[in-house]
Amino acid sequence: ECPKLVLNPGHARELLIHAPSNSVYDTPTTILASLLDKEFNPAYGPATILLSYPDNLEGPESIQIPADATHLEFEVTPKQPGIMRIQGHWGERDQTITANPMEVFMMKMLGYIYWGDLHSHTHYSWDGVGYDQFAYAEYTSGLDFYAMSDHSIAQGENYTRGLHKGTWKAYIAETEAANKPGQFATLHGYECSFGMPYGHHNVYFRDKPGPLLNPQTVILPQLWDALEEGNAITIPHHTGKFPRNVDFKKDDPRFRRNFEMYSGHGLSEVHDPTHPLSPEHNTFTSDSESLDWPSHFQDGLRLGLQVSAIASSDDHRAHPGLSHYGLVAVQALSIRRGDIFAALHSRSTYATTGAKIIFKFRFKDRPMHQQHVAFKEGSEFQIQANGTKEIAFIEILRLDPGARHFEVVKRWEPDALDVMLRWADPDMKPRAIYYARLRQHGKVRDRIAMAWSSPIWLD
Repeated sequence: ECPKLVLNPGHARELLIHAPSNSVYDTPTTILASLLDKEFNPAYGPATILLSYPDNLEGPESIQIPADATHLEFEVTPKQPGIMRIQGHWGERDQTITANPMEVFMMKMLGYIYWGDLHSHTHYSWDGVGYDQFAYAEYTSGLDFYAMSDHSIAQGENYTRGLHKGTWKAYIAETEAANKPGQFATLHGYECSFGMPYGHHNVYFRDKPGPLLNPQTVILPQLWDALEEGNAITIPHHTGKFPRNVDFKKDDPRFRRNFEMYSGHGLSEVHDPTHPLSPEHNTFTSDSESLDWPSHFQDGLRLGLQVSAIASSDDHRAHPGLSHYGLVAVQALSIRRGDIFAALHSRSTYATTGAKIIFKFRFKDRPMHQQHVAFKEGSEFQIQANGTKEIAFIEILRLDPGARHFEVVKRWEPDALDVMLRWADPDMKPRAIYYARLRQHGKVRDRIAMAWSSPIWLD
């Protein structure tokens, strides 16, 4: 009924170099180099990479990924604080790759930026294929955390694959086996694809897996009733594309604390079919259209949702973390399951299209996602942005009380890799909502690269 195909990767065509977004002065830091074929499968070496560093970073002059390996880890040591980027030249392909920015601190900080993909499918789903998804997330995409989110179905449904009582035990066991506290965190989760008026939601758990429910036997409020407050969250996804008629007035802020801004399907920030990231402008699936319906991120905030921005791929080939399909960044205490979940639960997140951009949006030196922040005249927003390419623009958007739309209230065009900005809104109002976004020059594969902060709600 389900023949198994073994796919061998093609020749290595693309080199990736992943650095952690944060490091500590005079402390060895692990860097990952990985190879892909043209279909983004892990590809084998050999590959010799010549490395170059800024003056304040020490590491090997070259590395070699052997013929029987798809990746290699090596160590560098920063010798002063600041933003650093490693370059690697792959002579056989004449490729020069610049790693994502790494911010070096003088001492260990309380909380770092970690990267993950929370929306990814595998052979467990009826519409997914592929195995080895945890190894791909850790050793190809260089992620810090990952969650499978395969579809839950009612046992006895007319599907040969899906999550139900018969497959749930093996699914849990895979997630547990791949978890490496402090190095690579795996979250228990699954997708519950409700139709209108609820929309698709992914379910995630803090430590141990909770109940496996399916959209054939429960509706979203019943799912929420079955979850334990503080130990589970549900994240709506691709709401800018389908299903139609999602109603955000049906909400439970105990569990709906994050919002998928972007995925391989495209952008769910606001209805705009002309945007280069809209569903109309990508080849992730067959021809798609943006929903002209108040089901986007900005609509949710206007209607009262208190959610932070995330992005994840919705990949269906066991290739989580692709650099053009969406990543979520969290500010967390460690790469441990409970700490990653706590960052999601506290809305300490931001979203990118997949580029590992450092993006910090603060108000009065308080981080984004803060609620009911008091202010006075002259209170300043602060932005730190460190791109993987030069930053074309940064914008701050504001929704005033009673307004129907967000407006861009400040815009910069820095054309620089590294940006620090401060700005006080001269027209600040109580109960206004702010968030920031940026766009880089160029493209990652066939898509522009952007990042979105989480909101700040004023008192």
